[in-house]
Amino acid sequence: MGRMWSRRTIAAAAASVATLVAGCAALPALDQSIEKRVTAILDRRGLGSDALLVIDNLLRHGPPPPPATPPLVLELLARPLAAVDAARIFHEVVPPPLISLERAQSQRSLEHLLQTYLAELAEAQRMLRSATRPFDDETLLRELSAGLPSSTQLLAVVDAVDAAQLARANLLFIEATARFASHIRDLPIEPQTFESAIGTVVIGTRGNDRHEPGAALIIDPGGDDVYERAPARNGAVSVIVDLGGNDEYRGADVALRALSAIVDLAGDDRYALEGSGLAAAIAGASLVIDFSGNDIYEAKFFAQGAAALGIGALLDLGGDDRYRVEAWGQGFGIAGGTGLLWDGGGNDRYTAGGVPDPFGRGGGLSGAQGASFGARGRLGGGVGILRDDSGDDIYEAQMFAQGSGYYYGLGMLWERGGADRYQAYRYAQGNAAHQAVGALRDEAGDDRYAADWYAQGMGLDVAVGVLVDAAGSDAYRAPGGAQGSATANGFGLLATASAAQFHIGTETLAWGRAEWLRGLPSVGVLLHGNSAQFTRAGEVVRMPPDNPPVLVQPSTPETCPSSDPGEALLCRVRDAAENEVGVLWADLASLLNEDPKTPLAGWIALALAKRPPANADEIAALLAKRESCNVRALALRAWPTLPAAEEGLRAGCWRLQAAARAAFVRLGAPPPADAALPSFLRAIPPQEDTH
Repeated sequence: MGRMWSRRTIAAAAASVATLVAGCAALPALDQSIEKRVTAILDRRGLGSDALLVIDNLLRHGPPPPPATPPLVLELLARPLAAVDAARIFHEVVPPPLISLERAQSQRSLEHLLQTYLAELAEAQRMLRSATRPFDDETLLRELSAGLPSSTQLLAVVDAVDAAQLARANLLFIEATARFASHIRDLPIEPQTFESAIGTVVIGTRGNDRHEPGAALIIDPGGDDVYERAPARNGAVSVIVDLGGNDEYRGADVALRALSAIVDLAGDDRYALEGSGLAAAIAGASLVIDFSGNDIYEAKFFAQGAAALGIGALLDLGGDDRYRVEAWGQGFGIAGGTGLLWDGGGNDRYTAGGVPDPFGRGGGLSGAQGASFGARGRLGGGVGILRDDSGDDIYEAQMFAQGSGYYYGLGMLWERGGADRYQAYRYAQGNAAHQAVGALRDEAGDDRYAADWYAQGMGLDVAVGVLVDAAGSDAYRAPGGAQGSATANGFGLLATASAAQFHIGTETLAWGRAEWLRGLPSVGVLLHGNSAQFTRAGEVVRMPPDNPPVLVQPSTPETCPSSDPGEALLCRVRDAAENEVGVLWADLASLLNEDPKTPLAGWIALALAKRPPANADEIAALLAKRESCNVRALALRAWPTLPAAEEGLRAGCWRLQAAARAAFVRLGAPPPADAALPSFLRAIPPQEDTH
């Protein structure tokens, strides 16, 4: 959704909301200095600003991004420091009609508003049905009842959707619903039911009504009403507009190839859904817009601003609200979808539980509070955003939450004011893993951050994790792997302008430390004021240097026997008897000759390093012909030759250049003086290529 509106359109929409403009104009000078300070630190380390381009270089010389990868994710991976600009990201992603939403004093009659809205809904429905083919929504609903939809089902939806045409249908629906919500007011309304182009229209009474699912549009003028919701499917439209009363919404209302909305103008409402849904969509759009009141939101999975191949947006414009989801919500995106939870003010509480973690890391999988998730090797993530504009708020979650991105996804939590409390376990508070972006930005207030590992401005494996706190006296606490750190060619940044307190356990990977991998640097940066205080394992320590020693990430030991085909090959070579190893290597040479695209080529290169055969020159030459610069780099590390090193040094792939530079050192030969290398390969001795 986020790529279809021009910056000019977005800027014009944003300009119509005075509070938003004032908030953006008031962003602190910290933003303006981050790039300058980070560049200065990288220069002192001998890395240079080239180190900020390592992620982009690795991705450009690696496999293509998976299906449904949001273009914005690739942009931010190419320019990691752009991830600190929450306002720009928000305006890039969120549809302008939602940004400019405000109550207006309409001079038009209900009949005029209603007829215009029905016509727009009918056109949006037509466009939606044209943009999508039916898919297996029964299986999707079963999967949603247990947690996250499978990548198999989501890939089938990808194949059934014209993404550009669907985005246009969603935008028309959002524009029409936002306009109708902004202009409808306490007008004379007579109870009635009639048929329209989109289905049944029901206008309720001012009493306490109970509305069953099935109507395309319900307008209720008042009373404490109960709404039973059901999933919208097969191109349906399902909209509720409630003008007042303390209402209750039950059931499940996820939109599957459908358009859904709940607009509630007043009252202390309760959204208690037993099933999935509430501002949640797959191949469609789903909105919840609550203008006022102290509201309660409860759901199990995939809710409160969640989407795949569409948009799910929950906007609560005021009140002290409570949000609870078991997992996968509160601003959650997968498969190219945009999930948004935007709270306009009040002292709010956001709670996310967690489903069991198959890897047993000590916490549950939340996927919430500004989070995105992709299926590694199969399907890209989406964009998940949680924005809260004011109030003293509490955020509680387990793993993958509070500004968390995973596998070609973007997760962002943007907190714009108040004394806030953040509590999470792992992969949280400005963390991303595996080619993703995670960002947490807090504009003001005395805040407290507590997490376990991989958090608080941490990038893991070609990923960008940032935490920026622009003002206040703040405190950060984690055991390690946090607070401006990175591994596996990631970028991690914690930047604060406040008198901060940093508490870390005994782990050394924190406070600007980062581990090299693949012969290339990771970048960890901690920016803080002069009055910052640091404690390690409970004891006060000196301010850490911004030029820490180079660390290399240890190799991952192989597990034998292994069910992974590549690792199993490595085990076979390692454990083969002397009278068998020659035959095994002859077979591997034949495989490389017969199958130029074999996925085992990289593993063969690793095996070459561990147990070089008599025909090592032949194996190395075959590997050097691969298109993959990663395979060629591994082969050059395993069995260096001068011709391969000279060719590798001229490559645009930095991993291959790093291997070539190391090969010259091992061969005792000087590299060409005119070799075009990034700063860090010129200034820092060759590092090991670990995995």
